Amino acid sequence: MVRDQGVRVYVSKAVITYNSFTVQSAASHRSDWLPQLLFTMSLSKDVAFIKEWMAKEAYLPHDIDDTMIKKFLHSCYGSLEKTKKCIDRFCSTRSQLSEIYTNRDPQSDTIKTIFSVTRVCAYKAGDDEILIHHYDDPQFEHFAFYDILKALTVQADYWINFHYIFPRGHIIILDMSCFSLKMVPKSNIMYFRDFILFLLEGMPVRVQKVYGINAPSYYDKLYSLVKPVLPAELCEIIHFYHDYESLHKHIDKKYLPVEYGGDAPSTKTENQDWIKRINEQRKMFLGDNLWKADLKMRPKSDCNAMNGSFRTLSID
Repeated sequence: MVRDQGVRVYVSKAVITYNSFTVQSAASHRSDWLPQLLFTMSLSKDVAFIKEWMAKEAYLPHDIDDTMIKKFLHSCYGSLEKTKKCIDRFCSTRSQLSEIYTNRDPQSDTIKTIFSVTRVCAYKAGDDEILIHHYDDPQFEHFAFYDILKALTVQADYWINFHYIFPRGHIIILDMSCFSLKMVPKSNIMYFRDFILFLLEGMPVRVQKVYGINAPSYYDKLYSLVKPVLPAELCEIIHFYHDYESLHKHIDKKYLPVEYGGDAPSTKTENQDWIKRINEQRKMFLGDNLWKADLKMRPKSDCNAMNGSFRTLSID
């Protein structure tokens, strides 16, 4: 075994581990470990570079750890400049979206109610990761636009901080079975557009495909409300289906939850486990300044974090 600044190399098994990253290859390909070793050492330098940059920017927070920085680097395919812009967008916009990034106690009645009618889950799918969101309120009794987004930010923050997976790409599944045109007058469409752009430009994700399943006949009317602000390359990878079976043409059923005809655990079970873990980390969400930029200290030339794209979207 060779040790060098946090890098561990098990030559006999051809396993290379760098913190939360693990790369394995067959013993017959032991010569392959050197490029991976060089990659992890380069990653360490990139993390140090980003940390040094953040330390110099007085408006950026100091509570973003190395693992989070690795996620941002990964989502930006190692580009230092895109990573800087993505982190900037991530921190600055959180400060601007006060409606959904304050008062986020997961045990509050508001968020508990939304947790009871939404399912948010993540599934490993080979080298990819599947992210599922399902608003499950058939009678439309608990729809509250800002509360739904707020609950989603809690779930997303948990995923960012505690889900140690660095996939090739992300496959997003939006279950639209309970979507209704009644949502439109109860929503702030312009705010939702900005939020979607924030998810695309400021979150550490690699969008590969987006599937809207169980889509109602009028889905195009709903989609038309946000489509004008979406990048053209993203629109090309968004697909809608009126059922869930169509997913089987694109994703191996063994990776899909049982609700969608697959072999993976149910979304209900996975979501309940996720909520349990979020509540265990409740303290993380009680403060309102988590990963937020201090906009008063931000250079005036950079103050419009919500306007324009900070990075070229990482879409496969």
